[in-house]
Amino acid sequence: MEESHNGTSEQKARDLMPDWLFRTLLVLGIAVVGSALLMAGLQVFGYTTARLPLLLPLAVTVMSIVIRLPAIRTYEAVLKTSPDIAIGIISFDIWLLSARSEATGRVLVNPSTMIRGEFVLSFLVLGMVTAVVCLVLIHYSFESPRAKQRGLLMGLVWSLLVYVAPFGVLEPVPPPPPPGPATAVIGRYTVAIPYQDPGIIEYAPTFLKQRYLVHFETDVEGVSTEAAQASAIQRFLSSSDSDQVKRRRGTTTPEKVTISQDYVLVVSR
Repeated sequence: MEESHNGTSEQKARDLMPDWLFRTLLVLGIAVVGSALLMAGLQVFGYTTARLPLLLPLAVTVMSIVIRLPAIRTYEAVLKTSPDIAIGIISFDIWLLSARSEATGRVLVNPSTMIRGEFVLSFLVLGMVTAVVCLVLIHYSFESPRAKQRGLLMGLVWSLLVYVAPFGVLEPVPPPPPPGPATAVIGRYTVAIPYQDPGIIEYAPTFLKQRYLVHFETDVEGVSTEAAQASAIQRFLSSSDSDQVKRRRGTTTPEKVTISQDYVLVVSR
């Protein structure tokens, strides 16, 4: 009986990680994380704030572990934290489902980064399956302590992979489509067109040389004052109102008056 008991103790000692090795790895892990925060604190803070929703599982996991922190003192106890990670994953998946936009199907992590909507249900199913598998592994009766630790380690690694999976599907938010052509608003204008008629000036050159006659074009349509001005002048020149009063000798076609382009006045109606 004593030999059997000794054999079982030796087998257990070989199967389980020694306490001193577990504590050493734990101290080294804390030291590495602390050094990274001291050396790149600002970069870590910027990365964290830019991807804050993706760290929701970590916050839930940490709170769940802190509640039972006194019981986590061995290697096997650390392996049994996979359900805590799975609970955090499910909380993230619930946020992912509620944050999905109904119009575009996208989930905005921040103004410049998003997750496509087709990943939402996949992550939710994956998180629920992970939680169930981790619970089964904890309560499953393995053949030996080594087999149990292997199973728990696989569950922990799998839950960590599911946790980091959303980081692998991040993509930049596509730029908005270019605006279409602006719809031109057509306005109505009244245009005053000043002009000189050489035929009239001949009757009183001294008095009329510096004087201008004015023709009014009403109900002129245009998208701008420049367009309305050009349209009004074209309309004026195409009518007989722009013909000179007096024709030169030997001509049968009346000549047009001289328009003073710089003094044309356009008024919106």
